[in-house]
Amino acid sequence: MKTILTLPYILAICFFYTISYGQQNSQNQKDIFKLEVIKYSREVNPKKPHYHLLSLQNNSNKELTFNLSTTVDDTNDKSKKNNPNLIVEIWSENLSKTFNSITLVPKESIRFKVKTTHNTNARLGSMNLCKVIAQLPNSNNKKTVSINAYIPNSNELGH
Repeated sequence: MKTILTLPYILAICFFYTISYGQQNSQNQKDIFKLEVIKYSREVNPKKPHYHLLSLQNNSNKELTFNLSTTVDDTNDKSKKNNPNLIVEIWSENLSKTFNSITLVPKESIRFKVKTTHNTNARLGSMNLCKVIAQLPNSNNKKTVSINAYIPNSNELGH
């Protein structure tokens, strides 16, 4: 009789341990890397490029390769996805090269710049949301940061 009662308890403990381990493992997968904006551009002239400083950190115990990409949406017109109002490029921190993929060893971090430039045909008075995405290849594990870019009307510039 005693062994029959303990069997359900043992199974219940194993079940809860498995769920707890799965949640912990899922949490660890989410935290294996970090993407953040360190410094937004302070450039006030909308005709000049804006450089935003970002950081990507590998928090795992193994070498990881990250794909970097961007999207741009006109927040005034939701139908315009990846609109041409804003040109976005990912550059090394010293601006020596562009890239869209980077490999980091365990615990390594890299700083890089995101260059945003207003297209010459950009719609004036538009707010653009640039998303920078770091993603592990063949995975849904990704991090996203947002950069807002406003393209002022000429009367807002005092012209």
